[in-house]
Amino acid sequence: MTISRKTLLWQFLAVTAFAFAAIWAGYRADWFDDCDPPENHLCEMTEVRSGYRWCYRPPVTEQGEQSEAVQYSGYPDWAKPDGDSLFGLPPDDISDTKFTAIVTGEPSVDTFAVCMVTNLPCVVVFGDIQKGHKVNQLMVERIIALNPTAIFNTGDLVQDGREAPQWDTFNLINAPLLATGEFYPALGNHDHACEQFFDNFDLPNNEQWYSVDRNQTRYIVLNTLGDTEVGSEQYQWLENTLANRPDSIRFVATIFHYPPYTTGSHGQDYKKLRHSFCELFEEYGVDIAFSGHDHNYERSYCNGTYYIVTGGGGAMLYDRTREDRRSIVWLQTHHFCRVSVTNDRMIVTVYDIDMTAIDMFEISG
Repeated sequence: MTISRKTLLWQFLAVTAFAFAAIWAGYRADWFDDCDPPENHLCEMTEVRSGYRWCYRPPVTEQGEQSEAVQYSGYPDWAKPDGDSLFGLPPDDISDTKFTAIVTGEPSVDTFAVCMVTNLPCVVVFGDIQKGHKVNQLMVERIIALNPTAIFNTGDLVQDGREAPQWDTFNLINAPLLATGEFYPALGNHDHACEQFFDNFDLPNNEQWYSVDRNQTRYIVLNTLGDTEVGSEQYQWLENTLANRPDSIRFVATIFHYPPYTTGSHGQDYKKLRHSFCELFEEYGVDIAFSGHDHNYERSYCNGTYYIVTGGGGAMLYDRTREDRRSIVWLQTHHFCRVSVTNDRMIVTVYDIDMTAIDMFEISG
């Protein structure tokens, strides 16, 4: 009896398919053992009240690690997911609500805690007011409502610091902020490092560069209009201030005018800070560096430090002129930054003048 080539081919394919199926069955069992389907967790928002900022993060695993992936569904319109966090500012007459967290991994508990971060002490950072008086007035009202323990400014408080009437206008509009006694500006190029600037404020150290400790954070204000080169007086002071900080300080933030990282209309690293101050930031673990000069909001990240351009305090806004792989968020809007510290986290929330949160991120201590 002769078997045709076609029959032999079909027999060969059948045997091969059976063998492959058997092998795959073994791998399939192992593969599904290691790939658990997502777990749905119904979470209830508790203690949610209008006017109080709400923030949620899933718990860590038994190994002390964050869950591999988190997705949210069914959360209210006023909440916004960002990475593994969900945050928002509830509107008036809000009531407790529920949402679903889809978690991949094995969280240690199913009960998810929330924290009301608005109740935490905070400081505010903003800059570049110049002659944007209407926006500045709104900004003052929004900032005062947060009751910050200190306010830092990245410079350019007026259009021309040599003109005394401009300081009169600044003082009139910003009187509620100045009355707190905790207003700490950096020098901007429009301030001109003139006598009127120093007469207007009572600042620590030499008033050009100084440090202030608030809320477990050392805030270091620098003068990027002056000598910033390696070995300069200011450079040596900065290194000493970074190297000698008490154990109670968990985070370090710097405030100055010229940005080392920006995609705005001004040139990149005008004062060549990347080769002087930024190297110290990397060496001593500076967590965040606030600057201004470009009239927009931008968050970049490089070598362990967040670089924030917060130049939206009132001046005319600028366009974006280039791309940079280190840039994470860029927004053309007036705004200010709110900084809070809780446990081992620094929480930075950025608001526009309508008190809409336009960015939020956390830094682990």
